Amino acid sequence: MGAEQVGTGAGGLRAAGQHAGLADFCKAVARRYRGYVDLYQVWNEPGWDEDAPPSRDGLVYYSSKCDYTYLGMMRSSYQAIKSVDPGAYVSSGCLISGITRRTSDFKDYVTLLAGQNQDVSMKVTSGQAIVAERPMYFNYGGRISDGNVELGTQAPGKTFYLAEGTTIEGFDEWICILNPGGAAAAVEITYMFPGGSTRRQTVRVAAHSRFTISVNDAVGPGKNVSARVTSDRDIVVERPMYFNYHQKWTGGSIGSGVPALSTSWCLAEGTTREGFEEWISLMNPGASPCDVTITYMFYGGGTQTQRIRMAPTSRETIDVNGAVGPGLDVSARVESSQPIIAERPMYFEYHGKWQGGDTEVGAPEPHQDWLFAEGTTRNTPNEGSFEEWISVMNPGDVKAEVDLTYMFADGATQSGHRTVGPHSRDTLLVSDAVGYDKDVSVRLVSDQPVIAERPMYFNYHNSIKGGDVELGCQGGGREWYFAEGTTREGFEEWLTLMNPTDIQDTAAITFMFADGTSQVKQVVLPARSRTTVGVNRALSLAEICDGIALHPYDYPEYWSWYYGNLVDTCARSGFPDLEVVVTEIGWPHGYNEAFSPEGQRQAIGEVGVGGLFRAGCKKMWIFEDVDPEKAWDNVYDGLYDHAGNKMPAWDEYKKWQNTLPDYTNKPRHFPG
Repeated sequence: MGAEQVGTGAGGLRAAGQHAGLADFCKAVARRYRGYVDLYQVWNEPGWDEDAPPSRDGLVYYSSKCDYTYLGMMRSSYQAIKSVDPGAYVSSGCLISGITRRTSDFKDYVTLLAGQNQDVSMKVTSGQAIVAERPMYFNYGGRISDGNVELGTQAPGKTFYLAEGTTIEGFDEWICILNPGGAAAAVEITYMFPGGSTRRQTVRVAAHSRFTISVNDAVGPGKNVSARVTSDRDIVVERPMYFNYHQKWTGGSIGSGVPALSTSWCLAEGTTREGFEEWISLMNPGASPCDVTITYMFYGGGTQTQRIRMAPTSRETIDVNGAVGPGLDVSARVESSQPIIAERPMYFEYHGKWQGGDTEVGAPEPHQDWLFAEGTTRNTPNEGSFEEWISVMNPGDVKAEVDLTYMFADGATQSGHRTVGPHSRDTLLVSDAVGYDKDVSVRLVSDQPVIAERPMYFNYHNSIKGGDVELGCQGGGREWYFAEGTTREGFEEWLTLMNPTDIQDTAAITFMFADGTSQVKQVVLPARSRTTVGVNRALSLAEICDGIALHPYDYPEYWSWYYGNLVDTCARSGFPDLEVVVTEIGWPHGYNEAFSPEGQRQAIGEVGVGGLFRAGCKKMWIFEDVDPEKAWDNVYDGLYDHAGNKMPAWDEYKKWQNTLPDYTNKPRHFPG
């Protein structure tokens, strides 16, 4: 109330696909009116979108789905205005979808404050060598629950390999491609099947964006398939899969594309205990056949070998349970006469209560230093329960002495030690070492080259059950990339950052979206610590606006109810300090029977505006006038009618203005 406001929305402009042009427009407006306009509102009423209740009567003010596309519009507009006028106040549009005094009218506020419905990739940069992992917990399609943790890719590349993949009944496979560069990428996918047959697909991925392929649609049903992804520009590749395994275990897994082939692969984790089914997927993308030897290693030092011959450009699957028998904890070393890729899918019902699945690529060779960013031993009624393990494989001829350093969020550390015999594998339960209710990163340093993996099984928030296995990181990096990521309904995404150095650092997280927009968040990383970032929260509407708008188009005695309900909604969403601004007041409204002169006076007086002030509202805008030819009932007026005549509310407006501070941009052009 009392300053100048500009709305950036205009009828006829579609929300999706227009962000670059809209950003240019916002920059031009902000540059021209800098120092005069105090508040910008991005679109007027996006809540009245194509699936809001008023759309049934033909009232659509946003020709898209607000809960899916508005965040991209808001993001690009906010950044554009702030780049020209950092001191400007940028408000969201009004997201209310009706004026029925029901909480359902506020559903889009709840969705967008939660940062939902965003497909997102990430780039993490830092000054020191850190480790970045992405935990995701999900209920896919309302029918498949599980979780996954994936180590980031340290560098984009032009070629990536995915050994595992299937479109058999019950499996949905996807390939996510991130293009972090400034120009579009031409990408070719070569699918390879058992026996050596292939199929190709080409796609174009826009700059600074991500593209998702349905493998089921690309190759058809009932196929076991590997994939080679090549590009004319540097990209990052991941493979999400969701499944109902043999109609008994549901779950999902995500695997990063592998940038290089190898003649040797080591798989530390593995078991054929009751409730576990383990496989090894082999991909030979070369033009020549190859001979493969798998050496299985067991607790205590026993070994067993298996030999397979693979055709060129083919994929083969090994049933580990069938190869070694039941009830065994087993590691594996895969050696080939030609460079190949080896992955290990596992499906399970852990302890008869947590079912899911995981796929993890092997390590080309053992190392003496391994890092794990993610890890937790939480076990509370609200957080649920987690069981974290570390599996260590020693493929060498000499026992390995392994030192462990556990790193916590506050910078505290704890030490541990294990001895792993030659040609064997050892497993430790992390909660036995550090106790319960700890978020923890782990570093392993061994006097002999070993392989280290981290299995985790969980009941996340007592609602999502599953498990995951992740290979350790062979050294930190200053750049990390994640192609996959989503905050769609049922998905909760996190980013875990480990700083194993003795120097405090700051990481910059760049979020890249399918609509071509991006967003940056800075995170401080204390020395020798682990930090967790909630991606859903980071993508909230609250992070890309200075205030959230409300238009209480109802009788004035209810205006404060709408305001209070939205304030409570922000608080419940975790943003109690986000300011609610009333950027349009739907009163007075002409001289029809329902809206008397006295009603107009009370609306701008003690009932409507007064109720908002008493409820805590500090910013509100009231129409000066509106052209009646553009109003829905041809009589919409403001403080003045379209001919310049005072409305009954004008004197009430003057009273309020006289009680407010004399803002430098306070309107002065109205006649008294």
